[in-house]
Amino acid sequence: TTTSTTTRRRSSRLISMATKVNLKELVKPWPKENKTEFGFEDVVRAQYGGCSFVGKEGLNMNRTVVTHMIKTLGKNIMEGKSVISVSLPVTIFESRSFLERMTDHWAFAPLYLNKAAQSKTPEERLKWAIAFVVSGLHNGCKQKKPFNPILGETYQGTYPDGTNIFLEQISHHPPVSMYELEGPGKAWKLRGYNEYKASFRPNGVVGGQYGPNRIEFEDGSVIEYNMPQVSVSGMVIGEWLFYWTGTMTFEDKKNGLKAHIRLDPDDTYSMTSYLTSFISTKSPCDYFTGSLTKDGKEVSKISGCWLAKLKFDEKVYWKIRQYLPFAPKEIENSLPSHATKRADLVALKKGDLDLSQSEKTRLEQKQRDDRKLRKELGPKKEAAAH
Repeated sequence: TTTSTTTRRRSSRLISMATKVNLKELVKPWPKENKTEFGFEDVVRAQYGGCSFVGKEGLNMNRTVVTHMIKTLGKNIMEGKSVISVSLPVTIFESRSFLERMTDHWAFAPLYLNKAAQSKTPEERLKWAIAFVVSGLHNGCKQKKPFNPILGETYQGTYPDGTNIFLEQISHHPPVSMYELEGPGKAWKLRGYNEYKASFRPNGVVGGQYGPNRIEFEDGSVIEYNMPQVSVSGMVIGEWLFYWTGTMTFEDKKNGLKAHIRLDPDDTYSMTSYLTSFISTKSPCDYFTGSLTKDGKEVSKISGCWLAKLKFDEKVYWKIRQYLPFAPKEIENSLPSHATKRADLVALKKGDLDLSQSEKTRLEQKQRDDRKLRKELGPKKEAAAH
């Protein structure tokens, strides 16, 4: 009786602290007339999983650029050195900065993080937090590249539920983006920073966003997690594929909860997997498996596909094409450093490719000059003691 009373009190505290967002009024069902698989054109699910880019114009354009880069940079790229700083033609870019593009991964925050804040138990809260992260993975399947942010660049916006979004580029080399989202009534906060790393392989790119990600709730609970690694293959020859790999870990230390999710558990596109496929069946690369534990003891099995659905045991917590994603709205009277005010982005939106390219080159050179000055005139690092 004492235990059940304590549980009820804890549940009531969890709910009373969360702002009561009417989720039924907030979400909009996926429109029947939208026949795309994920919400954007020229992307389909590949035979063995992952996103396949099928738009011929985009493929031809990107492959021409990639081939040119490999011929020009040759050995440096083939050795896997960073390609973040490589200057690219604006023809392969979308007219958005990486800061604005980051919000694509949070497209269902107003639904799932509010569900998490309104949950009755810490276990249920963690499940909805995981649903939030998994629901955004398919939004990485976009062929065009966003512009690299400029040091000091910012982005501010809001979601329809009242969530405020703040991002800033705090480092140019290495590129590091800091962010904070504050839910309605401060029921939850999502904050952290990510360093984006990517390196070329002979026929693709491997990279990811590295850094801490924290979801904080009013009762003091914190869920920390990491993003998986991304692989893009077929950039020169073969099918152009995008898929996530590696392991995501979620942890709520206060409540003794942890979840591990392994993406592409059979390493579908690896050489080892290819050789063993003749004697065993492999799952598609977009599948994942995992478990949720309480004080080290498993309480739920996790399974699904980041292009289809997420399940805890046999209960579905997210599925694709159920609801429309939420798009952020820029705030009025934004800072001069706001991402959408960049001269190269403005020119690209207007269709002026020459001006966009020249402005991009100018801004990149300005950053290099600024970095040189900071290195020459800024504080010096103390020499290591012998």
